[in-house]
Amino acid sequence: MIRASKVREIALQILFAWDSQNEADEKSAMRISLDASDDATTRLRAIESAQQTWAYRMDADTWVERIAPQWPPRRQPVVDRNIIRLAMWELTTKATPPSVVIDEAIELAKLYSTENSPSFVNGVLDTILKEITSLKQL
Repeated sequence: MIRASKVREIALQILFAWDSQNEADEKSAMRISLDASDDATTRLRAIESAQQTWAYRMDADTWVERIAPQWPPRRQPVVDRNIIRLAMWELTTKATPPSVVIDEAIELAKLYSTENSPSFVNGVLDTILKEITSLKQL
């Protein structure tokens, strides 16, 4: 059985590596996913999520820079900005309930980032969700 949280965790690891290298390296994605899971479907979904999030990162960063100008993506810890990018991609393209996406992002921040990161990630994603919701109502 594929756990969405495991897919997100592996996708975050891939995004972290790509962001650190400033390029989407397929070999590193394969290596990271192979180390993280024995399940081929989980690995494939994680790599696809990372690829689509990487392609979406400029849009996500522009949005975050507008709503949190004091903490633009370039000033955020690498982990935080990639948690936010991954969650934003999922909020804007997937049918996953927003509360699940945000809760999972907060959990990733608790596991992999600073003590202030969960509240920062929650605040940014909550503001983005409110904007998405208001745009859908137009």
